[in-house]
Amino acid sequence: MEKPKKSETKKTFEDALAELEEIAEKLEDGTLGLDDSIKEFEKGIKLARLCQEKLEEAERKIEILQKGENGEVASKKVAVKKDTGEIDDEEELQGSLI
Repeated sequence: MEKPKKSETKKTFEDALAELEEIAEKLEDGTLGLDDSIKEFEKGIKLARLCQEKLEEAERKIEILQKGENGEVASKKVAVKKDTGEIDDEEELQGSLI
């Protein structure tokens, strides 16, 4: 897998996701030519990979924070809103991490 450039790794997850959404909108509106569409698509793939890497990194950090005394990760189901994908009860989740 191709590593992101140094300037890309400094982007926050939120910035990369916003840029990815902009690219998706450009591609969906159909006004770009073929060459420009391919360039934007390639840029979008790189941003999607960057987002995935940042999510995986965050997941590893959370697992480390959740490890119990015996070294096992205690998992907990999280209620998610179906319409938005947001966590339904963030306070309950935050309390369980501490």
